[in-house]
This record gives sequence, C-alpha cells and structure tokens, in this order.
Amino acid sequence: MRRILSSLIIISALTIPTAANATKCPSENFIQSAGAAFMNAARNGSASAFSSAASRFADLRGLALFALGPYRKDLPHGREGEYVALTKKFMGQFMAQYASKFSGTGITITNCAGNIIATKLSTGQGLTFRLRGANLIEDVSVSGIWLAQELRSKFTNVIRKNNGDVEALISWLGN
Repeated sequence: MRRILSSLIIISALTIPTAANATKCPSENFIQSAGAAFMNAARNGSASAFSSAASRFADLRGLALFALGPYRKDLPHGREGEYVALTKKFMGQFMAQYASKFSGTGITITNCAGNIIATKLSTGQGLTFRLRGANLIEDVSVSGIWLAQELRSKFTNVIRKNNGDVEALISWLGN
C-alpha cells in the first residue's frame, strides 16, 4: 500500500504543472520582442520609430479599417493603401506623444488569458495587448485607453464633422 501511495505521489508531482509552467504564455517571445521595440521607440522618441515598431508587430490594416467605424464601407477601394499608410503615420505621431508611457528597460507578462496579454514595464506602467493569433497585435491599452478605440473616436469625429466624407479624413491625416 505504501509503495502504491508513493507511486501516486510521484506521478502526481510529475504531471501537475508547476507555477512556472502554468503561467507560461504561448506568445511570450512575441510580446518580449514587441515590448522591446516599443521601448526602443520610446527612447528614440520619434514618430517614425513608433511607426516602424507598429509595422513589425501590429495589424495596421485591421486597426485602420476598425478606426473608420460605420464609415468603413465609404472608404474608396482605390484609396485603402494610402489610408492605411496615413493611419500608420498618425499612430506613430500619437504614440510618440505618449512615449513616456512606453519607456522602460524590460517587460514582464503579468497575465496571459487567451488573446489578452497583460504586462508591466520596468517603470511599473501597465500595457495590455490584444493579439490576433499568437504574433500580431490587434490593439494595445495604455493606462486603460485602447489605441484602436481612440483612433476610431478621432477618425469618426473628423468624418462626422465633414458630413460623412471619408476623403476629408484622408486629407486631414495627410496634413
């Protein structure tokens, strides 16, 4: 009986995940790389550095189209590429304004649940990533503000002020 009990304890110890394994995040390497790129952009402080990081790690097209909200159907198909490029530039400028929120020397994953990855920078600033798949950022939240929703609010406001004209947004982004 003692031998059976000992065997069961050993088998249980080998099959029960440890705390380190239980918190292992499948997207950990991707988040570490993305975090490092955004922290480097923050140190650089330039809009182009943030645009470059976003290009490497984010679903720019998805973010840009989401930002149009109900006006997405009104985007001229022939202007989509230009619009996405202008949105990328705008995102870089927007993120550069908040570079201090991305500053740090390291990033730690604090929670990994499905496609939502909560992190903390070495400065204590929390960032939450929403991923599409295991290696594409769909959205990021800084201080509780989701970037995609912020873009949508700004972009639809510009369109609304211009009587639903998406071309007005493209012109606004180009300035």
